[in-house]
Amino acid sequence: MWSKALLALAAFALTPADAIWPVPKKISTGGKALFIDQTIDITYNGDFVCWTLPGSDSGSCNRTARLYTETLLNEQVPYTYNYQPDAGSKFSSKQIVQAGVSRALQGIFKDNFVPWKLRERGSDFEPDLQKKTWVKSLEITQTEEDDKSTFKPLAGEVDESYSLSLSEDGKASIKAKTSTGVLHGLESFLQLFFKHSSGTSWYTPHAPVSIEDKPEYPHRGILLDVARNFFEVEHIKRTIDAMSWSKLNRLHLHITDSQSWPLEIPALPKLAEKGAYHKSQTYSPDDLASIQEYGIHRGVEVILEIDMPGHIGVVELAYKDLIVAYNEKPYQWWCKEPPCGAFRMNSSDVYDFLDTLFDDLFPRIAPYSAYFHAGGDELNHNDSRLDPDVRSNETSVLAPLLQKFVDYTHGKIRDAGLAPFVWEEMITEWNMTLGKDVVIQSWLGGGAVKDLAEAGHKVIDSDYNFWYLDCGRGQWLNFDNGPAFQTYYPFNDWCGPTKSWRLIYSHDPRAGLSEEAAKLVLGGEAAVWTETIDPVNLDTIVWPRAAVMGEVLWSGRTDASGQNRSQYDAAPRLAELRERMVARGVSASPIQMTFCTQGNATELEVFDMGLVEAFLDKVSLKTSFIVLVVAYIAYCISSRIDEHRRIRRLGHYGPRIRTYAPWGLDLVARFVLDTTKQQNLACWRDAVFGAQNSWTVEARLLGLRMVFTADPANVKAILATQFGDYGKGKPFHNEWKDFLGDSIFTTDGASWHTSRQLIRPQFTRDRVSDLHCFEAHMQTLFKAIANRGPLQGEDQVVDMENLDGKELDISDLFFRYTLDVATEFLLGWDVKSLTTPKQEFAEAFNEVQRIQNIIARTGKLRHLIPKYKFWRSLNTVNHFINFYIERALRLSPEELATKAKDDHSYTFLHSLAGFTRDRKVLRDQIIAVLLAGRDTTAATLSWALYELGRYPHAVKKLRTEIVSTLGTERTPTYEHLKSMSYLKAVLNETLRLYPAVPFNVRLALKDTTLPRGGGPDGSEPLPVLKDSPVAYSTLVMQRRADLYPPVSDTFADPGIFSPDRWAHWHPKPHDYIPFNAGPRICIGQQFALTEMSYVLCRLFQKYDRVESRMKDIDGGEPVLKADIVLSPGQGVKVALWEAQKSV
Repeated sequence: MWSKALLALAAFALTPADAIWPVPKKISTGGKALFIDQTIDITYNGDFVCWTLPGSDSGSCNRTARLYTETLLNEQVPYTYNYQPDAGSKFSSKQIVQAGVSRALQGIFKDNFVPWKLRERGSDFEPDLQKKTWVKSLEITQTEEDDKSTFKPLAGEVDESYSLSLSEDGKASIKAKTSTGVLHGLESFLQLFFKHSSGTSWYTPHAPVSIEDKPEYPHRGILLDVARNFFEVEHIKRTIDAMSWSKLNRLHLHITDSQSWPLEIPALPKLAEKGAYHKSQTYSPDDLASIQEYGIHRGVEVILEIDMPGHIGVVELAYKDLIVAYNEKPYQWWCKEPPCGAFRMNSSDVYDFLDTLFDDLFPRIAPYSAYFHAGGDELNHNDSRLDPDVRSNETSVLAPLLQKFVDYTHGKIRDAGLAPFVWEEMITEWNMTLGKDVVIQSWLGGGAVKDLAEAGHKVIDSDYNFWYLDCGRGQWLNFDNGPAFQTYYPFNDWCGPTKSWRLIYSHDPRAGLSEEAAKLVLGGEAAVWTETIDPVNLDTIVWPRAAVMGEVLWSGRTDASGQNRSQYDAAPRLAELRERMVARGVSASPIQMTFCTQGNATELEVFDMGLVEAFLDKVSLKTSFIVLVVAYIAYCISSRIDEHRRIRRLGHYGPRIRTYAPWGLDLVARFVLDTTKQQNLACWRDAVFGAQNSWTVEARLLGLRMVFTADPANVKAILATQFGDYGKGKPFHNEWKDFLGDSIFTTDGASWHTSRQLIRPQFTRDRVSDLHCFEAHMQTLFKAIANRGPLQGEDQVVDMENLDGKELDISDLFFRYTLDVATEFLLGWDVKSLTTPKQEFAEAFNEVQRIQNIIARTGKLRHLIPKYKFWRSLNTVNHFINFYIERALRLSPEELATKAKDDHSYTFLHSLAGFTRDRKVLRDQIIAVLLAGRDTTAATLSWALYELGRYPHAVKKLRTEIVSTLGTERTPTYEHLKSMSYLKAVLNETLRLYPAVPFNVRLALKDTTLPRGGGPDGSEPLPVLKDSPVAYSTLVMQRRADLYPPVSDTFADPGIFSPDRWAHWHPKPHDYIPFNAGPRICIGQQFALTEMSYVLCRLFQKYDRVESRMKDIDGGEPVLKADIVLSPGQGVKVALWEAQKSV
């Protein structure tokens, strides 16, 4: 593979001069070594520069010609590496350059390193100390005078370009138009030199050097959140130092948030007194000025953010009347993270407060910065429902108030000579009208940067998918044992995984933009939100990853030829930068082990289609066809080889299902055929697992490697311990999007998290324990049971005394009952399927599910499935749901809030509409919850009656417990249901044999493994490559005899229904997962269990005998219909006897 060899050669051939970070626009180097010492002559615009090193007498101050006299030097500015001006002091270009020279020489002579980690092991890489040629001079020339925009520029106002040369005879020069350019040139000069292992010499190995350099983007920054955790001034200044080393030029201090207010405002002293975590954790006016001046002397502009009108709850501690929804709970209803709180946007007191705040703060920061960030992210509509002056969460009410607020704050910012910054929600969510000078900071990813730039806005890119450095550290909230624990296990954060430097390097803020739109993308910022970060771990989390973004923004994502910059080139240069950072006092993380940095990095070959296209332009159609066929075959072979290599790197293959047709079509056909014949269990048990005698197997279907498992260890990994490695994935979303849209069941990442946060509050304990919605429908169910089928209208007269011993299909009635309950709970209006035999919505909903199941099982061949009935039925479902959505959205926010709080008028839709007005969001989530709420409950009840009809002794024990707890007439409460252990055992046993979702699939989101299934005996980890589907079956797993104790007098065969086993046995975690597990555990499980318990309780208060009539239908072997949930394929035919008539 020649490309591999060339890449490897390039990696080995990187020279120290080539290793400058960020990579210059133009650079050329030679091969001669030059040494440097502290006698070097340095001039700035013709005058000698006097410099000293801290803790040393060395320097150039013994020269006759000086830029300043010794007295002036000591009185004006101590030009040392750690130079810090007094707050409010004046500064000049000469001072900035002279301090920069001192820092550069400190980096060469004091804080340097021997680069053995970056050279081949055992190599003799250092120059001969006996043959020295010296760097004699450094001539610095600034060709233009600085002005105020040099030190506090708007984006693009300062010229940061520089040129650098170093001749073979030891003459160096730096030329720049501004002092900022000079500082960048000095940093590149410093990076040319290394420390010799002798300890007393310093050298560059490749003279001559020529560099022409300038930045691609004018705004290259880091956002540092100093509100959630406090960072002393020294740590902020250390961050500024590190930024300057990679030519980053904006430090965005997110200086307040709802958690704390550390910023001292002399005109409002209570803010910091009450809002800071401790009196020692504040920033005084002098602190702030010193931070900003420190930045100016290093080419870094410090921009302050006070986030508003949301993220401001801490003000409540000092000024209670200004804030609404402070620390309201559950926080998910009011904000993204606790404590909540927002300004009262219709309060004149808020404007008076802001007048005082801005009049104090702005004059102090304006001398040092051109911008002020006014926040604007994550403002929650619901907060204003609690505002006595607003009492609405309606956008039409809030948007004018927010526009007034924005106009006011931005006017004050402009009056102070500053330009406003805001977060993207001000445009994307609230559609605010903003001035042309406003810079929009985009963080939500997707196409937001493109949309904003094409709409004419100036944009800063902070896409959380790439440039949020705090991601991947897990949850910072605590969770009590129970549903919350299961929901969030294994406690991943919302934006994981960690953004590796390679991912950061891959992001191009201007990708896909027109030339005009690209000009409006001013740059980007890496965000450091600090819920789990403080001064102790700051450096290791930020560096060198932030510098990687720095190179993208300085050098551009593409090189001069238009090609994306390569990781092969970046890795050794980044490793060198990391070593320099550590030597200079920043605890940056390593990017690789030393084995790799010494020239053993691995490569991945990439096929270049551009060469193919050029070739095809010059050959005939016949030749092109032959070439493409050969190329396709070669590509397939190469892909399989690469797949094999990646698998072997991770572990070993697992047992493989043998298929006989091309692309495994015979197995695909069997899946589809067995689905239509309702023989899914036999298919999985025999064709999938049985043939290989293993509970984890793999197959190649339609060209794709797929893994099947019924191993609890693997299921646990997929759902919990390796949750971040597996997701629904795009294929699943594409298969289900027509039916379930972007609901909680079809999404991953932030979209899934948002859905879960939206839905979860609807299933609180208070809501689950409210049982009045069940009873009215139970009375209708009793009538339908007596009628032995659905009623012909609500007014049908039924002989309630004429049922005993007569056969009926109880399963059909359960599905109708749960549909009526679910639609009333969700929409406030049930479909009355128990009293309408041919209910249009119910039949359409069933038909959609039937066809959707086939679509999901055919995968890539789904487009061959006829869909006329699917679309017709889906249209019926959508029309029905949308009617109620439109009706709910016509209600005022006050009416919605009233309904959401009233137990008797509450509906899921009304509560959801109080949080979002998006019709698609409402439709998708309602369909998803309806599917889960109806089918899961109905199927489980059906299977419970199927089995109870075969085991009279279980019915007797169950009814005895129910009657002894309640009698025969009293309706149960939530506490009653929770207290009945045998009732729980019946449901547990039913769900053990008949899990609601018997088969499921996840997609590997990266190359990863499963704990078991690889190797000859299946005991080793099984590799799973990115984008590989992993199917798992709880139905098969929960029927595995080897997972249970031996059969005995006290433990029945696990293949039969025996609720008694639960009295003295409990399954191991993840051997039994009736409602899924991990973060995706079913939100509504308690609601479903409560409804099932209620129905069984009421049934066996009324009936004391149930007899199965299925023997003649299925021969005692239940037909398992696995559409989406597992339901009885031939219904459940039973006979019931009322208790008082039992013989």
